[in-house]
Amino acid sequence: MIVNGLRLILHPGVYPPSEDSYLLLDTVKEAEAKKILEVGCGCGLISLTLARRNVEVVAIDVNREACRNTLTNLKMNRGQGIVHIINSDLVAALRRNVKFDMVVSNPPYLPVEASPSEDSSWAAGEENTFSKKLLENVLPMLTTGGAMFLVQSSLTDLEDLKRIVEAEGFSVEEAAQRRFFFEKIVVLKIFRRHA
Repeated sequence: MIVNGLRLILHPGVYPPSEDSYLLLDTVKEAEAKKILEVGCGCGLISLTLARRNVEVVAIDVNREACRNTLTNLKMNRGQGIVHIINSDLVAALRRNVKFDMVVSNPPYLPVEASPSEDSSWAAGEENTFSKKLLENVLPMLTTGGAMFLVQSSLTDLEDLKRIVEAEGFSVEEAAQRRFFFEKIVVLKIFRRHA
């Protein structure tokens, strides 16, 4: 497949670019940042698109095959910028003092539990546990003036997520939204409040 001028192949077991991926990509592709973190890189669509702006991108995924897929697509496209691909559970493999101008993530966001035999790329837990853990680990890594773009569903408790973000001293706003079938997909922009 070709998306935004990138030739992409998709390995089995890797979350395919879908409507939520394209909404996130449309939201962030022009955002200003020099050092970017993508948590949940999948096949690499967003990381590779952003890297074309000659920036540094750290692409992380817990799925080893997704990391291989991103590397395959990076080699095929020989883009600009620097892309580091890391197989890690959230940001466990990163130093705690590393900072990013922008963090992007299209995490599992449906409020259901995945059984061990099911694909967990869409199940966030009934209390949106995955996104809460993601925020807890990633928000401290934002630079002053940096922003996180996070995909969520209207089926989750967005107000609860917003309360958590605001309690940590950040502001949150809807940067984009689109209705799909039974839900509204939103991209939340999370950033530090100005003092």
